[in-house]
Amino acid sequence: MWLTESGRPPTPGSRTVCGYALRWGVPSPVRPDYDEVFRPRSLAFPRPVPLRINHDKGQTITTTEDKAFRIRCDEVGLWVEYDCPFTDIGDDVLQGARLGRFKAWSISFGAIDQRWDRTGHRPLRIIAKANLGEVSIADRGAHATTIGILSRMRPATSN
Repeated sequence: MWLTESGRPPTPGSRTVCGYALRWGVPSPVRPDYDEVFRPRSLAFPRPVPLRINHDKGQTITTTEDKAFRIRCDEVGLWVEYDCPFTDIGDDVLQGARLGRFKAWSISFGAIDQRWDRTGHRPLRIIAKANLGEVSIADRGAHATTIGILSRMRPATSN
């Protein structure tokens, strides 16, 4: 039996992929020479945010203007949902997520308020405020804090 994140049975034929693109307060080794961490609710969405494949501008799937692509900041981090349409690209995204071609979400952003902590063994870039530029469904995520690509349905756990 399959259940949605809410614990209810899924809508038959669900084609939604979702997951956290990043989690607040968790340092991640995004570059060889430094780590990065986002403060809670540090991302703003000043314009429609595109959804792309592997940050490729030539592979823009949709934007947040389309109700099929939803993003939100909550107490955990940046949550992403995409309802894959019955099109070639929708099928590719859904199958890529279910079969493991896509393993993570990734983002690009412009930092507005940041500081550096150089007291540890690696410099830490602390993002206090940033504008989200885009979200990508990716073969790997820059942030180790990404919580995979989930099909809307997941196996029920046995008690």
